[in-house]
Amino acid sequence: MSNSRIVNFAVDRLPAGDRIVRSVGLFKIGQRELCVRVSSRRREHDYEHRVMGVINFIVDYIVNSGARIKAGESLEYGWTLLRFLERGPSSLEAYEIEDPYSDEAEPPMVPGVDRALTLADVSRDVMRRNRLMGASDFPYRGKTATTCSHLSGLTSRQLFIERDEPHEPRDSGWTITCGDGEESHEAADLTAEHLAHVGARRRFVVPYLTMPVGCAVVFDSDGAIVFPAGKEAGQRDPVDPYLFDQVTFHN
Repeated sequence: MSNSRIVNFAVDRLPAGDRIVRSVGLFKIGQRELCVRVSSRRREHDYEHRVMGVINFIVDYIVNSGARIKAGESLEYGWTLLRFLERGPSSLEAYEIEDPYSDEAEPPMVPGVDRALTLADVSRDVMRRNRLMGASDFPYRGKTATTCSHLSGLTSRQLFIERDEPHEPRDSGWTITCGDGEESHEAADLTAEHLAHVGARRRFVVPYLTMPVGCAVVFDSDGAIVFPAGKEAGQRDPVDPYLFDQVTFHN
């Protein structure tokens, strides 16, 4: 059954100017309705449709898995995490991690999906501007990467990252090392590290983690050189990746 035959949407305006985008129809399959708060700062009409897209993603999960989301439960969404809290007896409201780069085990949550959509935008832009083919896959921050022991003491931005097929479900497939590349490291130099810890130290890496298996990036003092899957020659990313370190999130 397609989502278009399950869910419609409504938008409610709150006294302070925020809006609530909510599903209508999930109750028919035994699921409480889902809603997302949109800040009054977001005046674009199409933004509400993007929020509806997030709700449809969740509906897909509900329909395809047969699961029903309950108050207090969470769902991975790309890099970040959504948590569903009570909003009246018949609906659940989506919250997201306040600081997507926090390396806390239980970071604070705030209402909305603004951060999730911002991260999705920048990751898609990496794919678009570097003309990368294949399906992008933004790994959840709780997944792991293989990293080298030199990263903790590395003060420069020189890095080499490469994506392979994951070894197990919690593995992102990414190897992230100092600029010498994986082939220059002994096995003893490599360890599994949560992507949240990598992102907390080096935000500029995160948008590139959506790239498909087979892709690689060299970060140097001038920016990033992107290697598409199956290509031995890289291309300079036209956008400075280090500008992403300056991105801030607001409620």
